[in-house]
Amino acid sequence: MPKKDCGLCNNPSCRTMARKIATGDAKPEQCVNLIRPEYQENLQKIKQYLQEGVEIGAKGTIVVEETGVTYIHPCISEAGRVAAESKLTAGPEGPVDLKFGFFDPIAMCWALNASGLFREVRCSPRLGVARVIVDDKTVMVFQDGRINVRRAKDKQDAIQTIRLVSRSLWGAIICSCCGNSGLDCGSGGCEECLGKVCPVIGGGPPDPTISSRDITQATTASTMFDRVKSLETRDYFDEAIQILDKGFESFQFLSTKLPLGVIDKSGIQELEGRVASINQLAIRFIVDTPKIQDAAIGVILGGIALDLSRMTEGLKTLTKYLDKLKSSDVQELFLSAVDIAVTGYKALRTMDFALSDRVKEQYMAFRKKWAEGFRTTPDKDVFVAIEKIATNGYYIARLLAKPVPV
Repeated sequence: MPKKDCGLCNNPSCRTMARKIATGDAKPEQCVNLIRPEYQENLQKIKQYLQEGVEIGAKGTIVVEETGVTYIHPCISEAGRVAAESKLTAGPEGPVDLKFGFFDPIAMCWALNASGLFREVRCSPRLGVARVIVDDKTVMVFQDGRINVRRAKDKQDAIQTIRLVSRSLWGAIICSCCGNSGLDCGSGGCEECLGKVCPVIGGGPPDPTISSRDITQATTASTMFDRVKSLETRDYFDEAIQILDKGFESFQFLSTKLPLGVIDKSGIQELEGRVASINQLAIRFIVDTPKIQDAAIGVILGGIALDLSRMTEGLKTLTKYLDKLKSSDVQELFLSAVDIAVTGYKALRTMDFALSDRVKEQYMAFRKKWAEGFRTTPDKDVFVAIEKIATNGYYIARLLAKPVPV
């Protein structure tokens, strides 16, 4: 795939689109970039893969226990310690249809590294396997949902370790309904979940400490600012929001410089650092918030950080094409995209539904004008980067009304 995460295929990421192509839910030609001349080799390779057969479903031993813990047994390597082998196949949606796999391997590695909860992380997205150290325990994590713990103190320690890892990877679980990761749904990028609670967000990560959860009731994401006030973990949320506020101020400031031909590399690096801090706080909020419906707010928080990170990627791409931004038409589109991004966040931050609706209208008008230019311009990457900024701002604006569990 082109790996541009531009959203032009109505999916928030190329990985989601790739999953749908592999399962026959989408055609390669639906990717606007793949049909460009410079990506014809990519397109032909994908078609060849499809002809040969692409295996995407997760593999692993079948587990019948509701908790997902296969068994716990004495640790062979050390007396007095135990090992636990688990398969997370139930939780968010009941028995999971492994059509798209369980964990998104790239998101899995990202979450384990971003959380700051583990002493050591070694993770390979290509192999779909990770090794992390929790205290003195070694934990192996596989993209098919297996989590194996070695050298735990006792059964309870093993179960709590599985719970910790499972919660930290909530945003990496793939929704079997739409092919998006939980984090993509939390970003507002999932079209299928706009009018309902996303199954992954609603059910929460599989938890070996409980076998059932109450039926999910829904509210909207606009309530999260009031809901966190009564939570013990509100400090994580408040700090993350403060960083987000500064992040969008920085994003807007950096955007005003580009049309002037000024590249602020340190400013972009600082913005990337802010996103990393937000992600760590979001995962800590998820892990430490007892009630799963409240912890879901952390997935939304991480989703907004994902939107901001993609906007930042759009800016970085445009730093390579400063001469193109001198064109009045291109510059107008760029500034409109930035305004959508900044105003979309403002609408969410102030819980202003009317402003959110105006952002949506502005985005539709932007897309029409953008499409007219995209068809004729030779500078496709410039237009894709501008669209990426606007699309993720649009995602944030529509988060305001997104159904979330309560």
